[in-house]
Amino acid sequence: MIIEGNVLKMKSELNDGSVEYKLPLSNHLIEMNDLISKKIKIEFTGMIHDIKTGKKIKKSYSQGYSYQSFISLAECDMCMMKPELCHFSKGTCRDEEWAKKQCFIPHYVYLSLTSAPKVGITRNHQIPTRWVDQGATKGII
Repeated sequence: MIIEGNVLKMKSELNDGSVEYKLPLSNHLIEMNDLISKKIKIEFTGMIHDIKTGKKIKKSYSQGYSYQSFISLAECDMCMMKPELCHFSKGTCRDEEWAKKQCFIPHYVYLSLTSAPKVGITRNHQIPTRWVDQGATKGII
């Protein structure tokens, strides 16, 4: 089987204590757990596309955006990585409607156990995905 397309960030879900990984590849969602112990080949063709516009670009920023998207989209603001840096109240948010759906949702402070204990903050829908992404063996809000 050959599947071609743009690779996005791998998705993970915790089901009955086991992590299930899925790799978004254009319009496909590849069940990665099914490929454990199987031989696969991934080939980079040299093409990169902006994950927002689909436009071909030479270099990506902030997990797959073009430079133009990176400097203009609210989802590329630093507050996406560090919610404590939210600047909505200052009136400088790039997209007020987007911010209301993304920033004004519950956030949780958590403690996770990776290679060492870690304290972090994440959006409500990222629990337990955030812990899985970090390779944590345990986590608590």
